[in-house]
Amino acid sequence: MDKNGQLTFTDDPLLNETSEIYQFISEGKFREAIKKADKLMNVNPEYPGLIEAYRTAKFWSNREKEVRKTEEGKKTADFLMEEWENYEEYASGSGMINSAPYRAAMRFIFFKASNHYKLAFQKNEDTVNKFDLLIRLGECFLRLKEHQYAVETLEYAKNSYSSNARLLFILGESYYHINEIPKSLMNFQEAFLINPAEVDLSLIEARPIREIIAIIIDSGKKYRDIREWIPVYGVIHDIFYIKKNINKHHLEILKSEVYSLENSYVKLSKDEIEETNILPRMLNKYLWLYDYYENQNVNPENTDQIRSRLLNLDYDLFHEYFNSPPHKKRI
Repeated sequence: MDKNGQLTFTDDPLLNETSEIYQFISEGKFREAIKKADKLMNVNPEYPGLIEAYRTAKFWSNREKEVRKTEEGKKTADFLMEEWENYEEYASGSGMINSAPYRAAMRFIFFKASNHYKLAFQKNEDTVNKFDLLIRLGECFLRLKEHQYAVETLEYAKNSYSSNARLLFILGESYYHINEIPKSLMNFQEAFLINPAEVDLSLIEARPIREIIAIIIDSGKKYRDIREWIPVYGVIHDIFYIKKNINKHHLEILKSEVYSLENSYVKLSKDEIEETNILPRMLNKYLWLYDYYENQNVNPENTDQIRSRLLNLDYDLFHEYFNSPPHKKRI
């Protein structure tokens, strides 16, 4: 007790013992965690975090036998990641997401999975899917907040697999957390250009992306998939303020993609357009072309044509953008 007679943390007889259960979980000592949680629940079954710790330890204890008999390397790592998805669903339904036991389990499971992915990579295991190994390893590091390791892993993978949206958005998130903001934004924008559907928003904590999502929500517009509109709103609100220069090969690909999207777009009814992702993807690609002709290979005629087309496609969205002061790349 303190001098006013209030209960302090040091007076709480179960605090240290409950913290010990969390420690057991973070070390993978699930049986010890179950035994201690069971004992404490006989003392105070309502104690905060106790039932969550028991359920978490029980969940993973039930999978220890399967882990032991699974081949080390990729198979064990994949099993752990698949079971983590099952645990997340269970934790969400039980109100345990982001609880102390949840975080403790995450630390153990992802460290263990990352070690097995590293082992698989070192053994040159399953070379056909080595890229998948690196992506999963990068995601493990991201979830563990080991962002420098995530960057090193994914930059290595990027040397051979640069055009992968999942790689790029995880890399963008990781760069953000080591304060490499221009690199973060560049990777995010490339990811959204390639395939917004591969961006897992549950992994995104980066403030620029969260800001864009908030702007879209505040707009009151009900979009089919908010991910498709993030790159568009990111540009018009000057949050995606830096882009990678594109070479002639990528320029031709962009132009071809826009041409194909336009051909499909004009054949669709308004309702059909709203049921697809064709409009935001076309707008995003047009914005890349606009940036190219405005800043990289100046061509006023092309920029005027693209500006007119964007205004025609969504006047409300682009009118203010094109009438505001020139946007500067803040680096």
